Amino acid sequence: MTNFTDKVVLITGISSGIGRVTALAFAAAGARLALGSRDVAAGEALAAEIRGRGGAALFHPTDVTAAGGVQALVDVALRTYDRLDVAVNNAGVEVAGPLVDSDEAAFDRAFDTNVKGLWRALKAEIPALVRTGGGAIVNLSSVVGLQGMAGASIYGASKFAVEGLTRSAALELASQKIRVNNVAPGPIATGMLDRFTGGHPEYTAQLVPMGRNGKPEEIARAILWIASDEASFVTGTTLVVDGGMHAG
Repeated sequence: MTNFTDKVVLITGISSGIGRVTALAFAAAGARLALGSRDVAAGEALAAEIRGRGGAALFHPTDVTAAGGVQALVDVALRTYDRLDVAVNNAGVEVAGPLVDSDEAAFDRAFDTNVKGLWRALKAEIPALVRTGGGAIVNLSSVVGLQGMAGASIYGASKFAVEGLTRSAALELASQKIRVNNVAPGPIATGMLDRFTGGHPEYTAQLVPMGRNGKPEEIARAILWIASDEASFVTGTTLVVDGGMHAG
C-alpha cells in the first residue's frame, strides 16, 4: 500500500462517491486529512468515522464556488497540522442533456464549480504547498475532458478547461517541487452517474470496452498513486481510468 504516514492531505468534495472513498483510502495509508464539502452532516460524519478508526481528520464546511471557501479550509489545515503535502480537488457537478436544451444557469453552475472553483482552490493551495517545500496536486478531470460525448457538452467543456489549468499549473510549479496532475475517470458507479444517466447507469456501461462502469475504489487507488512519491517524476499529465473508453 502507498504510504502517506504523517503527510497532510486536503480533499474537497468528500461527502459521497469518489471523494469519500478517496478520503478513506488516504486515511488507511496514514495521512492526516483536511476534508471539505458543502454537505456538513456528511463531512462531519466522515471525519468522525476516520477518527474512530484511529486516523487524524478534520472537516471544515467548504463551498468552492464561494470566495475564500477553499482558503478557509487551507487555513484550518495549516493551523491544525502546520503543513500541506497533497491537495485533491474533487469537488464538481454534472450537467447532462442536449446542448440546445441547456440554459445559462446550467452553464454557469458547471463552470463556477468545475473551473472557477478549481482556480480558487489552486490559488489557496499553492502557497501552502510552497511553504511546505513542495508536494502534489491532483485534479479530477474526466474522460469527457479528453473526448466529446453526446449529451455532455457543458460538462465536457468544463473538464477540458480543467485539463488546461492542470497542465499550465504544472509548468509554473515544477521548479518549486510541486507536481500537478489529473485523474480522469470514465463512468463510475456513484450518485453522480445515476443523475447523469437519469437512473440508467447501464447506458454508460455499454460504452466501456471492459463492459462495466468503474468503482470509486479504482479511482481512489489512481489518485493515491499519482499523489505519492512513487510518481515523483510525473507532472502535467492525465491518468485516465476509464476501462478503455478513451482508447477507441
